[in-house]
Amino acid sequence: MGALILFVLGLVAGIALTLALQRRSGDRRDLTTPPPARLAPPRATSSDIDEAEIIVLLRLGRKIEAIKRMREQTGMGLAEAKDAVEAIEREQR
Repeated sequence: MGALILFVLGLVAGIALTLALQRRSGDRRDLTTPPPARLAPPRATSSDIDEAEIIVLLRLGRKIEAIKRMREQTGMGLAEAKDAVEAIEREQR
């Protein structure tokens, strides 16, 4: 019987503490709504791209590395960076 009383007192104390902390923080977010959309990282302009490095990598036959560098420099997706690198490759022919 004593263990049951201690359990109930602990439960009541936990609920009271939770309610007190919620009131104190003033945080009344609705957790059922989705989080706000993340903003995409800013895209690099053509002046930010080290095209010479991409060209060197292409001439060395390191196309995958060139695509990786394009992605790092611009924040492009994989397909977008691949298309950009292939466009540079076509210009060099």
